[in-house]
Amino acid sequence: MKRYRKKDLRRLERWKIMALALVMVCAAAGLVSRAYYLQIVRHDFFYTKSLQQSRQAVEIRPERGEILDSRGNKLAISLESESVYVQPHKIVSKKKAARKLARILPFSSRKIYRKLASKKSFVWIERDVLPGQAEKIKKLHLKGVGFVKESRRFYPNRELAGQLLGFVGVDSRGLEGIEHRYDRYLQGKKNIVFLERDARRGILDPGDLGSVEGTRGKTVIVTIDRSIQHTVEQELARAVAGSGAKRGLAMVMDVESGAVLAMSQYPFFNPNSFTSSKPYIWRNRAVVDMIEPGSTFKVFTVAAALDQGVVTPDTCFDCEQGKYRIGGRTIHDTHKHGKLNVTEIVKLSSNIGCSKIAARLGKQGLYDFLRRCGFGSRTGIDFPGEKEGMLRDWHRWRDVDLSNISFGQGVGVTPVQLMMAYAALANGGYLVKPYLVQAVVNENGWKVYEHHVASGRRRAFSPKVARQVSAMLETVVDDDGTAPKARIPGYRVAGKTGTSQKYDSKKKKYSRKNYLASFIGFIPAPENHGKLLVYVMLDEPRTSIYGGMVAAPAFSRIGQRLLAYLNVEPSSRVMLAARESEKAAKREVGISTSIAPKGAKKSTLAVNTGIMPDFSGRSVRDVLAYFGTLPGSLAIHGSGKIMKQKPLPGKRIVAGVGMEFVLQTEN
Repeated sequence: MKRYRKKDLRRLERWKIMALALVMVCAAAGLVSRAYYLQIVRHDFFYTKSLQQSRQAVEIRPERGEILDSRGNKLAISLESESVYVQPHKIVSKKKAARKLARILPFSSRKIYRKLASKKSFVWIERDVLPGQAEKIKKLHLKGVGFVKESRRFYPNRELAGQLLGFVGVDSRGLEGIEHRYDRYLQGKKNIVFLERDARRGILDPGDLGSVEGTRGKTVIVTIDRSIQHTVEQELARAVAGSGAKRGLAMVMDVESGAVLAMSQYPFFNPNSFTSSKPYIWRNRAVVDMIEPGSTFKVFTVAAALDQGVVTPDTCFDCEQGKYRIGGRTIHDTHKHGKLNVTEIVKLSSNIGCSKIAARLGKQGLYDFLRRCGFGSRTGIDFPGEKEGMLRDWHRWRDVDLSNISFGQGVGVTPVQLMMAYAALANGGYLVKPYLVQAVVNENGWKVYEHHVASGRRRAFSPKVARQVSAMLETVVDDDGTAPKARIPGYRVAGKTGTSQKYDSKKKKYSRKNYLASFIGFIPAPENHGKLLVYVMLDEPRTSIYGGMVAAPAFSRIGQRLLAYLNVEPSSRVMLAARESEKAAKREVGISTSIAPKGAKKSTLAVNTGIMPDFSGRSVRDVLAYFGTLPGSLAIHGSGKIMKQKPLPGKRIVAGVGMEFVLQTEN
């Protein structure tokens, strides 16, 4: 029995040893497998975790892309700057340090102290400090205060196109204007700097820090021409000052492409220091504000009637001697008129005439045409916050509403909508989407975005209607039109004045003293462009409320400087052809182009004091025979008999002032 017991004990001991060995092997295997899992399988996770605990990532603003004008001039650039940070736990005497920094930076010592007393390990004191300020802070040798190089936005032309360009915030993100609309291209990829922490979670000296390099933003090329923008801003400021207006707006656009060459608003502001201006000044009113267009809208009533065939340029309407009752309301004209044809209604800007044209056209006819011209819808211009305007459905119009809308009251448009619609009159009837950015290029010069004109172009009305209305608009700048001050010597100008009452929201009625005065018109352009459209609007002028008196002169000055800058020859093609017609007409009757023959009949009137005869239905031969030697240049349009003349019959003839005749065949 004892022998068996000893045997069993030895066997038990062996099992115990084996079990212990197995446990140890399993434990070792577990440790190895766990170590493998932690070191190999979960390596990336724990490595990232350790970096998060031992480092602090600080985002450094990337270099923002440039904004260039259409000729490559820099409108917005990025400059290297220094930003000041603090490691609060390293500051020994926080109040003393705050007082020292407050003497250099534009902050109170109390505000700086709050940053120095922060529980965070890294706090920005100020971004983009001036070079002089940075040097003074460095000389303080404050422990825990350091610098990081960043880039800051700078606008080298100061106020130029401020509302258009917009500005960026402290984080280099676009807040307004082109900077905001194209932020995804301009922004670039941020630089990330890793600050090493010590055991107490303090930040070590950032001299040898690791980093992740960012990428520079892309370059945005706008349609604006810096020189044209400068001209427009100069003349707009002059017009506002001269008229005593509260605000002003001016634009220039290529009617064929829709490219905006200038967009200006007064008062100006400097995007380098945008916080010093009130937010309402930042607004690009050409896009985000609605106005009642007033008389500049009348041409679309006329165009609609011509398009529907309910009138011709010679259709006459009784303008009721300046007073006309409709829908319980009396409509007034500035001057008393009797019968006027459609051309004269545009020329003299008759509210009553437009009301009667609209009545013949009908509510739906006018509404549908205005919608075709883009009113009541956004233009699609590449600028944030565009308004769609206000054009109520025609079913809601009363008779008086039809009348009001026909001459630009009771309808809301944005200036850029008005520009787009007028461009269609100048380019043969095509509605072209206005745009501000022509291309975006990367650092290698490759285009990553390009505007295509064809994608935003559609026909609104026929070329015939465009020609007819354009011809009417040319009469507006005649001596007896509403805007002779809009004339540009040597060039043909077509345009329209506007004087619209502002609605007083407090009194719930139209103001009798606050008006918008405007002029919009088109002028010739270089051979590779269409006509150029210029719009000037003055808000609450005081010297005169009439667009022909305060806005038209600014239009003329802008036009003259614009044509000189673009090297458009005076009277290009049109007047050259007229001169050739003059020479041919003189040769036809045997008169020298420079000296009248001895036998030629001379006028018994002294040309410097004489009165202009009525040459209606006569020929150019009769004009030349009457005057012998002309008192000035002669412009002839068309062929056949004289239908229109300038100066008008009965007007005084002034030596040196040209004569103009429009001819038409009997057919």
